[in-house]
Amino acid sequence: MKHLTIPCVLILVASGLPGLNAQKLTLGAGSGINFSDIHNAEASGSWKPKPGPSAGLFVRWSMTPVLGLQTGLDYATVYYEHHSYVTDPGPIFYPMSCSSMYPDPGFIMIPVMENFNHSFLSVPLQVTLTLPSVPSITMGAGMFWTSVIDQDWNSSYATEDFVSDNDYGYTFSLSLDYPLTENLDFFVRGRYLTGRKFFYGGRDYRHGYSDLTAGLSFRLGGGGTDEVPVNGTGEELNENIRLSWFAGAAFSWNSGYVTDAGYTQYTGPSAGFSVGFRLGDSNTRFTTGLTLERVGYSMQDSSNSYYRYDCSNEPYDYVDTRTSSDYAVIPALLSFSIGEKDILNLSTGPWFAARLNSQCRGVAVNENEAGGYFRRTEVTVNDDITEYTRRNDYGWMIGADLTVPLPNNAGFYLGLKFRQGIPETMNRENAGIPDDTLEKQIYMRNSVLSLHAGMTVPVFRTVR
Repeated sequence: MKHLTIPCVLILVASGLPGLNAQKLTLGAGSGINFSDIHNAEASGSWKPKPGPSAGLFVRWSMTPVLGLQTGLDYATVYYEHHSYVTDPGPIFYPMSCSSMYPDPGFIMIPVMENFNHSFLSVPLQVTLTLPSVPSITMGAGMFWTSVIDQDWNSSYATEDFVSDNDYGYTFSLSLDYPLTENLDFFVRGRYLTGRKFFYGGRDYRHGYSDLTAGLSFRLGGGGTDEVPVNGTGEELNENIRLSWFAGAAFSWNSGYVTDAGYTQYTGPSAGFSVGFRLGDSNTRFTTGLTLERVGYSMQDSSNSYYRYDCSNEPYDYVDTRTSSDYAVIPALLSFSIGEKDILNLSTGPWFAARLNSQCRGVAVNENEAGGYFRRTEVTVNDDITEYTRRNDYGWMIGADLTVPLPNNAGFYLGLKFRQGIPETMNRENAGIPDDTLEKQIYMRNSVLSLHAGMTVPVFRTVR
């Protein structure tokens, strides 16, 4: 049930909007590029994201000017590339009588590059929420089913291992539509897809990728309203809804109780939008939206683990890693405007975040000295630790934003928000963390300070 949170939020928000009486179909086609994002629970090497082609058709049924259902047919070729870690064979001793100037071939470690290439034909089904602005914004959340129509595997894989020829999972999308004519729009859409089915026997690998596509969409039908259609001059502005787009940086850190650990701050990207609905005739708004943020922490310490402080025994590695997680953050805030023109707003309230993936990257160094030799081993860490973190996070948020009026009913947006997580972010069972006396020392919790800049755009009362 917790995976249905985002669709439920969209439905609840849409149910409170006015003018929900028109119905129409939108047909669209587009193409673009995808970037592979394999999900796995193994820490065995470095995964290299690679680009591939994406294309598709969609049809959206607008049950109301805001709420709709969307399906279609998508094609994508996703390229995965895996670089295995090379095992250190240790010190090698050669007898003085050996005439060869090269090591024994048995000790030569050849790096292996493994390819996972797939072509998919997918059918998505999403609940959509459209905000009538210029450009208009359409959010979607739902599920997809896909059939693997072609596979290209590296020859190092055993043929007897099970390979799945279908998959299902979750899909999230965000589309910007700019009107070219009365019924024709140009759209740009970004999506994130994550499969739920293990597709390779013996390894915990799941499909995943994000794509960016552009194309044209055409509207059919559509019932009217009693209001005058929007003509772009601003006469029919809806001043009860405020829509802002923004991007910036998220400064995050681990605020759990972690003694003797070298955790430092992490800086990642943050982008999204917020939409505020005025409550009656007051200066108070209910504000929600969607923000994609990369948060985490850096670790510079001696530890037995790459991604969290663990020194139950003598520390094995000097670790310099950055552990990050991508979250889709949905706030539910009360915003209070100060001044007649709503230039300054203060907000507070709870938030919910769905974890999309987690990564650990950096360097780990181990040094050994024994028997008259010294060995220094340096490992490039690039591990997917998605299954070692919890799927959801939540907590409390406070913030302030400033909107400076610009021509054409737009505004320059500047915002500052702080959110504090409440639960532990690590999945203790999957990560193999015991509930013993060290529990408080390895408690992980997110704290995030976000700084955003962007634009506040006009929202209209009717959808054209």
